[in-house]
Amino acid sequence: MGQVGRGLKVVPAVLNCRIGDHTVRQLDVAAMFASLWLLASMIIDALTPKELTVYMIGAATAPAFLILALVYWRRLPKLDFAIIVATLWMTTLMVLEFITPKPLSLIMAAIAIAPPVLVGCVINYRRWRNSKGDRHRPAEPSS
Repeated sequence: MGQVGRGLKVVPAVLNCRIGDHTVRQLDVAAMFASLWLLASMIIDALTPKELTVYMIGAATAPAFLILALVYWRRLPKLDFAIIVATLWMTTLMVLEFITPKPLSLIMAAIAIAPPVLVGCVINYRRWRNSKGDRHRPAEPSS
């Protein structure tokens, strides 16, 4: 399933979002994040009061998904991407709280704060694990 070039190198004929052609990757990222944006808008619409319409939710969440698509397309490291997702998640839910005519429940506040807390726990755990490994190394003598 590959094309053989002039040399001995075999080039895969399958294009996907991670290793694909520039245009294919752009199309894949756009389709993926548009689908996720629509799905998130519908889920949030089902979980919030009827006064908050899907159009209001879509307008509030669109900038966050656009930024996430750009960050994903630029291939930032996973930890940086997780920090950006958590920040945009909390910011988006704060915007939804501001635009809704009826106050949202405390469960929505817990849902808004959960991703940043989780990312903070992961960062602190990684720092603790890295510092724990540094203790066992012998100190290098200084000249």
